[in-house]
Amino acid sequence: MLAWSFALPAQAFESPLPDLGDSSRESLSTNEESQIAASVMRELRRRGVVLDDPELMAYVSALGGRLTDAGDDLRGSFTFLPILDPSVNAFAVPGGLIAIHSGLMVAAQHESELASVLAHEIAHVSQQHIARLIESQRITPWMTLAALGLAILAAHAGQGDVASAAAISAPALAVQRQLDFTYAFEQEADRVGMQMLGRAGFDPAAMPAFFERLQKHNRLVDNNAPEFLRTHPVTYKRIADAQARLRDLPYRQVPDSIDFLFMREKARVLQGDAKRLQAEYAKALADGRFGNRAAHLYGYALAQLRHRDFSGAATSLDQAQAAYGAAHPTLAYLRGQLLIAQGRATEAATQLAAAAGRFPGSRSLVYGRIDALLAAGQARQALALSHEAQALYPSDPALYQREARSYQMLGQGQRYHAAQAEYYIRLREYQAAIEQLQIAQRQPGDDFYVLSGIEARLQELQRDSERLGPPQRNQR
Repeated sequence: MLAWSFALPAQAFESPLPDLGDSSRESLSTNEESQIAASVMRELRRRGVVLDDPELMAYVSALGGRLTDAGDDLRGSFTFLPILDPSVNAFAVPGGLIAIHSGLMVAAQHESELASVLAHEIAHVSQQHIARLIESQRITPWMTLAALGLAILAAHAGQGDVASAAAISAPALAVQRQLDFTYAFEQEADRVGMQMLGRAGFDPAAMPAFFERLQKHNRLVDNNAPEFLRTHPVTYKRIADAQARLRDLPYRQVPDSIDFLFMREKARVLQGDAKRLQAEYAKALADGRFGNRAAHLYGYALAQLRHRDFSGAATSLDQAQAAYGAAHPTLAYLRGQLLIAQGRATEAATQLAAAAGRFPGSRSLVYGRIDALLAAGQARQALALSHEAQALYPSDPALYQREARSYQMLGQGQRYHAAQAEYYIRLREYQAAIEQLQIAQRQPGDDFYVLSGIEARLQELQRDSERLGPPQRNQR
């Protein structure tokens, strides 16, 4: 039946997704998939490749959420994680973790192209391709879930530093060699992803167009194929099949959002050399070679700021604001960062507070306000704002990290380490959280309520540490 579904004509483009039934869960349970995703996320963070930029985090989460909302009966939750890596790649992990390389964002010419890769990866998760591969290979009885997670990370993260995670064990290396997506799975992910794209309001034609452009790049540049082509082999038959699904669909031209244009430039600057990019932005501006003037000037200003050309950054940012013609949270956040870098933190806090009033849904402006208050030495105000934001975003680790910095500035050691523990808990680094609480217990202080809270939290983590960690999978 699965093979028959791959051969359906273009008229079946909107056919229901296959009912996988309970058999797709025989290899990995929902809890085990969550543990695998957690192990991969921990490894990515430990290697320092996660782009903890609040705006990029928010953008990829919003883009991914738009796609999953348009999905057909998607099970579980998804986490979208930007990775600082110039290679053109993305990969999915059981448990709903989707990693997006910064190089992919830069390579996408349109937002629908970036969305098409995310939709493809979401489809790999929703159709449980990795779980089905694991079941077919019968490899899990002798693998811990942590090792399995690292093997999956290595198999689908290309050949860079991240891939070396699989070297932790010989079994992991064996799994890495086996976890290659088959042509049938890739075709199924294309079909499901294109359905998702259309329902989410993107252009489904962007998927085969992007893949075809990557394929042409592969032909032109010997031995330099994008990582996405290595981990998700693109063939002309796959491209032709995807194009065939478009024949009976009306032409749809979807304009790029300004958020995409801004974030693409931000990814370009964060992954590149600021001095070189500064010169490239200047030359392109002089030659008139840019797609969107406001986004180009924003990228120029960001490169200048990273190169510590503060006066140039201020000029470019003013020009970007004039070109856009309206207020935007990304421009306001960069303005705040520039003022902090110039030593004008109090002014930054005032401007960011005004911007947050105009854009109450922007979490990056909340981060910016807290950072400005801390830079201005106003730790109590920063602490109050952190607590206020935590009530809205209780699972956000960045807010607890800022809370900890506030307590540190106030000289409250017990509360500092307790807040650091909450930060690690939200990163699923439970042993590190236990260590922070143990340090908090040894700090001077006699506040009964603080000590009681630390003791209760420590006992809770110690009691649940075995359940929270990645246990050895039983033989079956």
